[in-house]
Order: sequence, then structure tokens, then C-alpha cells
Amino acid sequence: MPPVQHCLVGLDLGSSRTRCVAAIEENSRLRFISHGSAPVSRRGWERSVISDQDPVLESVEKAVEEAERNGGVLIDAAVVGIGGIHVKSNLSHAYVNLNSWETEIDKGHVDEAVKRASQGPLSEDRVVVQATPLEFSVDQQPHKRNPLGMSGKRLDAQVQVVSALAQAHDNICAVVNRAGVRVEETISEVFAASYAVLEEQEREMGVAVVDMGADSCELLVYLDNDLRLVSSIPFGGEHFSRDVAAVLRTHREDAERLIEQYGSVLPEQTPANVTVAVPNLKGNGFEEQPRRLLNEILKARAEEIFELIRDELDRQGFSNRLIGGTVLTGSLACMAGVCDLAEQVLDSSTRIGLPPRIEDLPDELDHPGWATSIGLVLYAQRLRLHQKRRKDRVAEWLKALFN
Repeated sequence: MPPVQHCLVGLDLGSSRTRCVAAIEENSRLRFISHGSAPVSRRGWERSVISDQDPVLESVEKAVEEAERNGGVLIDAAVVGIGGIHVKSNLSHAYVNLNSWETEIDKGHVDEAVKRASQGPLSEDRVVVQATPLEFSVDQQPHKRNPLGMSGKRLDAQVQVVSALAQAHDNICAVVNRAGVRVEETISEVFAASYAVLEEQEREMGVAVVDMGADSCELLVYLDNDLRLVSSIPFGGEHFSRDVAAVLRTHREDAERLIEQYGSVLPEQTPANVTVAVPNLKGNGFEEQPRRLLNEILKARAEEIFELIRDELDRQGFSNRLIGGTVLTGSLACMAGVCDLAEQVLDSSTRIGLPPRIEDLPDELDHPGWATSIGLVLYAQRLRLHQKRRKDRVAEWLKALFN
């Protein structure tokens, strides 16, 4: 059994399903240990925030217990994803003046400038999830990537701040803690997904990532290897099933099964004479409906989502600047025709983002629905490395002090 402190865990609390992935680092490489997942009752989430902790807690406990049982490990901590329509980014600026006796910028000055920029634009009801420095200026001279060691009297920082509603963030952490798991850190879910599915060249060229979830579609943009945008569209998989249930007059659960078995967002490719058996609302029979009608419903909603994403990219000034195109991830990205329709609406090359093939990863997880969970594990690996480096620096300082 791997020691608890060596286990790297990602926990993705989705509004339809909780996913947990555990891995271990061996010789700087990740090796998959186990995974677990469990559905969530609809009453647990509402508009991407927890509305009832109990069903979410039950789902988290089941997913974690399954991962523990499958891998023979004890999970006591995890990196947790935060997502939904309340998560967004803002560009913030702050500066630090050096003291009169200081002539060189050190790490303390950089940290303080980034900290001030992170705290600047937030209202009291929001909390910082991530703060990513974009560039610095030294004595009003811009475009400094790394100002450490430079001479100057003033340091300015431009920082991309990703924030979430404090109450929504705290409720997620509370549920995870109630499940007996300590929250090591929280990060944006779409950032975690991008961490898993993007190549460095794509980040440099400019790329949009769309994480297609149950309640919302989250949007992230990289350009010149910098995080430029985190936003969201308030529509997701649940809205597809609602549309189908309303038009075909069936229950939501039956609508979901119809979408999974027969769904496509390209109805023109569906023969006009093919039908599907739709369970009626009374539960005592079926009604034959054109399969093309089902797919026309799905196309209408998918087109709306991609049009809203296109409008958001245009509004933020990224139109025609993302040479790397668009990467779709999340479970909804697997619906037939989604990639082709996205290319048509966004006028952009588009691909499905799959998680990396870490050692011993089962085929079941080679799916865009697991990208966020695996991205959280990759981030946990990076976090563990930073913690080790910090401990090493402290140890070296103490050794020098007592020698």
C-alpha cells in the first residue's frame, strides 16, 4: 500500500457526477493507482453551486471510498476543482515601491506586488482561486517576464486573477472536509482540464479550451503562453436533456438515455425515416418519434452554446487571434458531431481534448470526461514539488544558521 503522504489525488465535484483519481509519483513520473466515481442527486446542485450538502457529501464519500478500495490506499487529502458560472478572471494591477536602501528587486518584492494585485479587484463576496502573473514593469519599463535581480525603485505587476463566489467555494471545501478529506488546494476546473489536454505549443500560439459540463460550459484562453481568460456559458448537458424531455414529452432520465444512445448535433446526417421509441410520461408505453427531431433539438442547443462562446471570445478581443484553435473537453464533448459543429460556428480548428496517458491509466479514463480529474492530479504533482523545494530551502537556511 502506497504511503498516504505519497498519494496524489484529484477530486472533481461535478453537478451530475463526482470523480476521484489517485496516483503516485515514481522517479518524477506519475503512475495511476485508482479511481472512483459516483452520481449526484439533482437536488444537490443548482446553477453550479451546492444547494444541499447531503447528496453531494454522499457522492463524494462513494467516489473516494471506491478509489480507496480499488487502489488499496487511504485518501486523506486532495486538490479540488472549483467550477461553474460564478468562476471568472479579471486583470489586475498593483505596484511596490522599494525602500530607500534597497536597489535590487528580490523575491519578497515580487510576491508582495502579486499579492496586492490579487487582492485589489475583489468584492467581499469573492475569493481568489488562482493568481497568475502576466508581466512586470521595473521603473515604468514594461514587458519584464522575470524581474528578480533587476535594479530599480518601483515594481509593477499585471496579474490574471481567477476568483469564485466565497460562499460557493467554502461550501465545496466544507463538503470535502466532511467526507474526511483535507483540501490541499482549490483551482479552477477548466484550468485543471487545460493542464491535462493542452500542448505547450498550443498555449503559445493561442488556444481556447471549452470544458462542457452538466450545468455550464467553462471557457479558458491561453495566448503567448499566458492565461488570458476564464469565463463560462450558463448552459450545459442538463439543458440538452431538459430540451429533449420538454419537446418529446418524456422524463429527464429517459431523455438522457435517448441522447446517450441516439444523440447527434448533425441532424442532416440522420435518415428521415428512422425513428426512436420514446417512453411516455405515464411510464406505461412508448411513442415513436423521428430520430432527426431528437437531433434537431440537440443541434439548436449546441449552436446556441457555441454562438455564445464565439460572442464571448469576440467581446474579449480574441477573435482571429487563437491560431491553436479550440479544444473541447468534458463528457458532453463526446456527443456525435459536436466537434464538427464547433468548427462551423467558431470558424476555428477544433479537436477533442483527452487526458494524457499516464502510466497504468485504464482505457476507461481515456475520455474527455476525466480530463479535469487527471489535470487536478497533475497539478497536485506540481504542488508537491513546490512544497519539497520550499522545505529544502528552509533546511538549507537552518543548516547554514547553526553551522
